[in-house]
Amino acid sequence: MRGFSGRGSILIIVIAVSAIMLPLALLGIPDGYDLMQHMRFAAAYEHAILVGEIFPNWSALDNYGFGGIGIRYYPPLAYYVLALSKIVTGSWYHSFWINTYFWALLGSFGVYLWIREWTSDRAATLAAVAYAIIPYHTFQIYQAVLYAEFAASGILPFCFLFLTRLCRRRRWVDAVLFSISYSLLILTHIPTAIIATLCIGVYGLAIVDWKEVKDTAIKVTVAVVMSGLAASFHLVRAITEVDWVKHNSPEYFAKGYYDYKSYFFPIYFSASAERYVQKMLWHFDSIILLTLLFFTLAFFARFVLKDPVTLDSQTIKLKRAITLTGIFSVFMFSFASSFLWNNVSLLAKIQFPWRWLSVASLMAAASFGIAASVLLFRGTKLDRRFAYPILLLVVTAAIYDISQNIVTSVPLGKDVFDEKVAGMYDEEACECWWAIWGKQTAFENRERVSAGLRTVEIAKWDGNDRRFSVGGGSETSVRVGTFYHPYWKVRVNGQPIELIAGDDGSINFPVLSENADVSLSFVEPSISYITRAVSLVAWISLIVGLGISFFRRRNPEST
Repeated sequence: MRGFSGRGSILIIVIAVSAIMLPLALLGIPDGYDLMQHMRFAAAYEHAILVGEIFPNWSALDNYGFGGIGIRYYPPLAYYVLALSKIVTGSWYHSFWINTYFWALLGSFGVYLWIREWTSDRAATLAAVAYAIIPYHTFQIYQAVLYAEFAASGILPFCFLFLTRLCRRRRWVDAVLFSISYSLLILTHIPTAIIATLCIGVYGLAIVDWKEVKDTAIKVTVAVVMSGLAASFHLVRAITEVDWVKHNSPEYFAKGYYDYKSYFFPIYFSASAERYVQKMLWHFDSIILLTLLFFTLAFFARFVLKDPVTLDSQTIKLKRAITLTGIFSVFMFSFASSFLWNNVSLLAKIQFPWRWLSVASLMAAASFGIAASVLLFRGTKLDRRFAYPILLLVVTAAIYDISQNIVTSVPLGKDVFDEKVAGMYDEEACECWWAIWGKQTAFENRERVSAGLRTVEIAKWDGNDRRFSVGGGSETSVRVGTFYHPYWKVRVNGQPIELIAGDDGSINFPVLSENADVSLSFVEPSISYITRAVSLVAWISLIVGLGISFFRRRNPEST
């Protein structure tokens, strides 16, 4: 591996990322459509950490205390990191900015290392800068606040980096590193992981040494299997319980706002949607233009100019791989791929075809870095005459779109942001993340426990463990102000009682005339503990394997 050649590259990358993140620090956190939902998830993880729970299973404070199950479906990594930052700093506001800056910086350095693996330091630096400022990323943060997806964009380049090393060198250490990065991607944002899986396949086929394809395939297969095992504690839960979240129900999924058919390029320009989507559609024209211009520049350098400068075989191989992967990703969010979306149910789970811009942007940045480096610094005067107009168009499109994303955002200062976060439990969360049994009519009665005319005394009311007593009287039905979920279990005077989902989705169960001591607990199924053990063993194996690989590299005589 060829690493950093000097401090200059690091400094340039840091400056580029800092410039994009500066409005976030100066103006405030954008009030994007998804902001509060991400904060709700993060707050649930903070609460779990503070009470000693590694795996939070229920967002107890959501929806006026009726709870939510979104955290059982949405991957945990980005929220763990954000929650830990909040615990350290004591501020959600500063933690959000710090984390956003971290993911942006991580992604740019990942691009640098990936491209530096193939070609010059200059090309890698330009690619890293392009990735930092590419419009889709500014849209993710300044418009929609797609926090988890943005975090995934910080991990994504490392998947391509370690796959590259694995395909070129076929070392187990690279297989382990690829497995770790791929696992972290899955645990950050599943739609991005699905997209990355398909694109990694295209990229891998383009760079693999076919003389050594069997050895490479074995190592890649082992790495992917280990990734699945490492992420199984979340994946199995999400897959087996997805039908219990409204997000996956016909009422919400593949209809209206979530109908993927409305978001193909260029169909979405005529789509009718909510506020942030309208802004998104307004900006996508320049995003797409910028992406295509990046590819045009690379194509121009390779084919139109007939390689007037000498390119080594590795650089040419990389350009071919990123071009094929980029074309594939652009194809997948265009209307031309609609037949695949209509017939492959997994694609529909991605929801929005424009999410393929995550990979398209990565390939575009890489392409730009290589092409600009070759034409501007290694080419002839004629090369630069052809390159400058295209580069000018790219820069103009980038400046326009970045400025639009930032200027049209709605920033929240610290006081307003803190007030909004503090009050987020006194309002409904997005209904798409409720349990399917929940209904808005439940909020008409927000008592924690009601039992007709009988008295209720609450002894304990934790997120997953409630204790209360019901005084004697006539037989009645007890209503708990919590949305029903199959994993809630109740014991009355030590005896298990079957729970019933009320008409409003609340928890209901009968009690006899005598005094009733009630314990209500959220009990995970045995499969949850099995997958946690599997994931723990997988992570230990990966870490041990990584340690052994590094030891053998430092001490070759030991082998």
